[in-house]
Amino acid sequence: MVLATIAFAQEPAILRPSDRTVLRPGPLTVVARGPVLATLMLDGKSIGSTQPAPGVHTAVLNPASGLHELTLGTAKVQFAVGPTAGTDGWQQFRPHPPVAQCTACHAVKDGAWSFKQDKLADSCAGCHELKSFPKLHMHNTEALAECQLCHQPHGSAEKSHLKMNKETACKICHG
Repeated sequence: MVLATIAFAQEPAILRPSDRTVLRPGPLTVVARGPVLATLMLDGKSIGSTQPAPGVHTAVLNPASGLHELTLGTAKVQFAVGPTAGTDGWQQFRPHPPVAQCTACHAVKDGAWSFKQDKLADSCAGCHELKSFPKLHMHNTEALAECQLCHQPHGSAEKSHLKMNKETACKICHG
């Protein structure tokens, strides 16, 4: 399956960190998409962000311990740093990829942000061993060519960076 370039005409979204998650103290790379002129804000204050491509906003922050709110236009996520009260049910956020830059998977093609590879699985194969894929999944790589149907490529609080728990993910196709 060939992927089209990423369209940013859709609603703004904050892709990293996830809403209602807890982060370890230290640097945080924020990844968001939205209009070029949108302002990324932390706790109501504008933060400097870079745009590696039109509609892509990134920033590296070092937020203090406590509760925070990150916004970009109408998109909003709440997150906590360090041990904080009031986060019952919130899970630890794990970024993905943990150290790679955006350009490990993405590039500007024809003026738009896109995946470097024509097939998403090929981009994932840059770091993940596809030969072991059938041992970890019930399907071969061709059946699940679009990894991000189930996995959140920028990070998640769920095991294996799933967008939802495993049981829910399987039921999407298998009822």
